Amino acid sequence: MTRNKTLLVVAVLTALAAGTAFAATQSAPAAGASRPVLDKNGDGVVDRAEAAAHPRLAERFDTLDKNKDGKLSAEERPHRRHGMDGGGHRRGHGGHGGMMKQLDTDGDGRISKAEAGKQPRFAEHFARMDANGDGYVDAKDRELRGKQRRDEWFAGADTDKDGKLTRAEIDTADANRRAQFQQRMQARGAERFAAADANKDGRISRDEAKGKSRLAERFDQLDANKDGFLSQDELKPRSPR
Repeated sequence: MTRNKTLLVVAVLTALAAGTAFAATQSAPAAGASRPVLDKNGDGVVDRAEAAAHPRLAERFDTLDKNKDGKLSAEERPHRRHGMDGGGHRRGHGGHGGMMKQLDTDGDGRISKAEAGKQPRFAEHFARMDANGDGYVDAKDRELRGKQRRDEWFAGADTDKDGKLTRAEIDTADANRRAQFQQRMQARGAERFAAADANKDGRISRDEAKGKSRLAERFDQLDANKDGFLSQDELKPRSPR
């Protein structure tokens, strides 16, 4: 890749990422900041006024308030799980990085195939993640995979193969990315819908939703026409912004 092409790749990727990066810096708490306290008056419960300071919690208040006393006890409040905090927001730590630390039992900063075997899903993708094929997954592999993805993106966007990207090529590549994302989300949504639709009548009843905790919690919100069922249209994934 020539020097000019390299500089162009950096400029293009920076421009495409700018919106996401800006949004993240505006919404993410500062490093080391403590998690917002829900129970402001320390009485052991969260009332509707306290929940109002946390939009996602306020939105789910009536669903979470099982005994309908207008307060959320510790048992009724959502607990941390799957990378989410008590207010329904994704935590800034954990996830893939936390798994890496957990699997790295010898503390050498890399994951061997034997260590990966303790986590089936990680082990399943080990060969792909080991980008340089040295038998370990570490920071070097992440950097190499990132470079490979950038090179693949550039090659796909550079439709006339002249080593340069025009504005039209960039816009087309971005539109294709959005379309591919939408297709993946639709396919995944269709699979999940089919799995939840136990009687295969083309809709999900409240009883069928009980086996899916997140779907059950949001059932009333998702049931736009209030017919007591969820259709595929009501569960259609949103387009990425």
